[in-house]
Amino acid sequence: MSRDRTIPLLACHGFTLIELLVVIAIIAILIGLLLPAVQKVREAAARMKCSNNLKQVAIGMHNYHSSYGQFPPGTLYAGGQFPGYVFSANNNEMSWVTFLLPYLEQQALFAKVDYNRNMGEPSPANGAFDNSLVAKTALPTMVCPSDLPETSMVYGSWTRGNYVANYGIGPYVSVHTNPTAANSVPGGQGPIGVNGKLPIEQITDGSSNTALLSELIRSSGNDFRGMMHYPEGPLYMHNYTPNDLTPDLTRTGCTTIPVAPCTAAHNAWNDRNIILTARSRHVGGVNMALCDGSVRFVTNSVPSATWKALGTISAIAGEVIPSNY
Repeated sequence: MSRDRTIPLLACHGFTLIELLVVIAIIAILIGLLLPAVQKVREAAARMKCSNNLKQVAIGMHNYHSSYGQFPPGTLYAGGQFPGYVFSANNNEMSWVTFLLPYLEQQALFAKVDYNRNMGEPSPANGAFDNSLVAKTALPTMVCPSDLPETSMVYGSWTRGNYVANYGIGPYVSVHTNPTAANSVPGGQGPIGVNGKLPIEQITDGSSNTALLSELIRSSGNDFRGMMHYPEGPLYMHNYTPNDLTPDLTRTGCTTIPVAPCTAAHNAWNDRNIILTARSRHVGGVNMALCDGSVRFVTNSVPSATWKALGTISAIAGEVIPSNY
């Protein structure tokens, strides 16, 4: 008698609902474990890019210093103090960013600057000069990728950036009462100030103990903070430690956001009373470029006395700057 050697086929069936839910739950757990790691890697890359940008700006500052024997003015009101610039001493409001353009590979844009008009004034339609073009042109080197991409870089006719120069201890006060006064040592005792013409030799604290540049968070609304070519935006102060939530003092129209609160401290071009704090969206602190060109990360927990000492070019009585801040 012959034996049927046919092998029976295994029955095929799909996932049960419980099995499917278990698989989905496992995938969700894996994503939950992986996402923080991905975010950390992404932020580390953004922070490194931000640090590199700040380094390039610091190099630009030093190249400017090599050309002129001094750091650029933070903002400018006295044309007669700068040979070759023939604008009116009373109506020019350019900033250190304007003067640094050739050293940020923006020579063609720098050639468009009209020194007979301020940055808030439209230029003639002859095409040779165009301050409005200069003011609204985005500079990738001036933008930190850690700031929110949806945050507008533009306010009115001006573009905003994330890197600001050290004015010292605020408030920044207008010098329109004496617009032709030379100010070789800036009023805030930082390296970059109104009509500033500071040679690095005058930094008696030492260039490795004095801040030159740091970061600033752009507001999501219409806000002067970070404005690159206008006095309200390109300077910060060392009154408060990094990411302190004491509201900035800025111009009417500032837009408060949770990580960068603000209060309107003035509402006209000639009554400026400004204090801007170094802030970033990095976890735990801000990048800072020192006057020697180096860049380091400063934590939010830096002692207030140390932070204020880093903000000034000469020692305040009793100040000591530790090496491990």
